[in-house]
Amino acid sequence: MKRMYYGKKKKRYVPRDLASLKELNIKTALLENIPRDITQLYPEARQIKRQFILHIGDTNTGKTHDALEDFYRADTAVYLAPLRLLALEVQDMSLSRGTNCSLLTGEERDIREGATHISCTVEKMDMAKHFDVCVIDEAQMLSDKDRGWAWTEAILGVNADVIHICMSPNAIYIVKLLISMCQDSYTEIRHRRSSKLIVENNNFVFPDDIQDGDALVAFSRRKVLMLATLLKKKGYTVSVIYGSLPYSVRKAEMARFLSGESRIVVCTDAIGMGVNLPIRRVIFTEVEKFDGLIKRRLNMGEIKQIAGRAGRKGLYDQGYVNAFEGREYIAALVAGKYKQITSCVIQPPRKVLDMPYSLSEIFRIWLKTIDRKCFSVADLKNRIKLAEYIEKKHGEKIGKELEYSLINIPFDENSDQLNILWRSLVDMTADNEPVSRMWYYLDTDLGDINDMKLDDLEQLYKKLDLLNSYCNAMNILEYDEKIRSLKEDVSEHIVSELTNGEFFNKCKRCGKRLEWNHRYGMCEKCYARIKLERSRLKNA
Repeated sequence: MKRMYYGKKKKRYVPRDLASLKELNIKTALLENIPRDITQLYPEARQIKRQFILHIGDTNTGKTHDALEDFYRADTAVYLAPLRLLALEVQDMSLSRGTNCSLLTGEERDIREGATHISCTVEKMDMAKHFDVCVIDEAQMLSDKDRGWAWTEAILGVNADVIHICMSPNAIYIVKLLISMCQDSYTEIRHRRSSKLIVENNNFVFPDDIQDGDALVAFSRRKVLMLATLLKKKGYTVSVIYGSLPYSVRKAEMARFLSGESRIVVCTDAIGMGVNLPIRRVIFTEVEKFDGLIKRRLNMGEIKQIAGRAGRKGLYDQGYVNAFEGREYIAALVAGKYKQITSCVIQPPRKVLDMPYSLSEIFRIWLKTIDRKCFSVADLKNRIKLAEYIEKKHGEKIGKELEYSLINIPFDENSDQLNILWRSLVDMTADNEPVSRMWYYLDTDLGDINDMKLDDLEQLYKKLDLLNSYCNAMNILEYDEKIRSLKEDVSEHIVSELTNGEFFNKCKRCGKRLEWNHRYGMCEKCYARIKLERSRLKNA
């Protein structure tokens, strides 16, 4: 089979200044350090002939279930999860079946003695270690600008004899293209829904039309909590699931719904990826979401992923979908055909650490250099910002290997508190201070835990996650148990808040209670007052 290359000739130009000359030198070094055949970046995988099994189908068709059967039977195996929630679930299921399975995510590490299997988030794949079987879940994520590089690397580089790839139909073209570049072989398994998915004809009326087995989907934690409060006031028992909940809390909330203790689940799109619950009907409370940059309408992949959770395989003959608004739009996309993904995301390989330039410079020039046939560039803006902080403040006190590890620690970079904590940990590392000093940055938080409200508890949990990730990146094992114990304590307080707390929408100026779906952060009177004040100032 003819090898496929992803490079193309670059035009030469004469730089006019020193900055342009440096950029040209970095571009040249990048092109010299990265082979034109990108598959050669993964030598361990190139030394074996790999067999891929492609599990293709919509949500709730049993793709991952079937792939995991081979995972459990294998002598050695690795599961590459899209979310730590799923990595933890697969470890739990493996241990319950008597399979000794370790766990590795950005935040947690549970490496068990004698373990033959490992369940990890896809970013934590170890390309050097050989496995009999690998399962790569939700492979359509390879086009995601932030994390897609991890799926691309997994397909190109995982060192396993048999590789199961679970994906939605829109990823078929690009996944097959990557496999052909590697000169490996594949077979296809098409998965179909056993339960029919029906978009109801009548508009949903809240809360009159609520039924047992309903999942109400909103796209902000605030709306989820307010909807749950309103339903509890009406006498319904409710489970709450959203992305920033600790795993143990989400697991407890899911268990309540699975056991029938709660009859309704109110959630974000966190249920869309791999969360298997006995949902009879999915109800979209809105058809727009804020994606970190803009508020936009849900796309086909998102709607199919979420709606597909209705009609749990093996429990219901039919699943139903409805919406507070935009039902016709949702119906059209549920019935629509996927547009094929034609490119996947890549990021600079670790090989660039050998280049005599700073990471921030390399990453910035990488964005301008890589323009390839089926590859697009990962969004490196946040990592460039973190690298610049290290380089400007600490210079050569932190080497590039360590800098690379520090900028890849997972945390929410939009949080000022987490940014401050990350910088404090970096400073502590650069100054060779004792690791125990990291507790100093949490002393105030830990002292007030019994009086904390939900927002602060969740923020504290994220800080503990960041400490956990820092210790993992630095291979510090001595605080694993303490951090785990604190996280469990915070989780218990969060459960108490979710169970007993009440959450309402209030005007941010006067505190008046607003409807849960009020579009603005203030009431009409306060808004009118502000408009009047601005008009007076303008005319003054």
